[in-house]
Amino acid sequence: MRSGTSFHVFDQGRFSKEVLPKFFKHNNMASFIRQLNMYGFRKVVHIEQGGLVKPEKDDTEFQHPFFVRGQEQLLENIKRKVTNVSSYRYTRKHRVGDH
Repeated sequence: MRSGTSFHVFDQGRFSKEVLPKFFKHNNMASFIRQLNMYGFRKVVHIEQGGLVKPEKDDTEFQHPFFVRGQEQLLENIKRKVTNVSSYRYTRKHRVGDH
């Protein structure tokens, strides 16, 4: 059933060669997935009848709560996640009593 709340990459090799270079400066699937994760997309894992069901060979599905077919106004809510590394450094550097 296609609900319009996710997208599939059915052939990662072809996707990497033909699609990624049109929109990115690379053709590396792992880098693309890392970018998706930074923007809050998650890989969909299907669980049916109490066990994991493996998808078709080379079929990877991703979803995001604001990535919904026909709901373009939601796309502005997809933002890159902020890392805590810089805030951690700031906190350690500016702790009370540290001089």
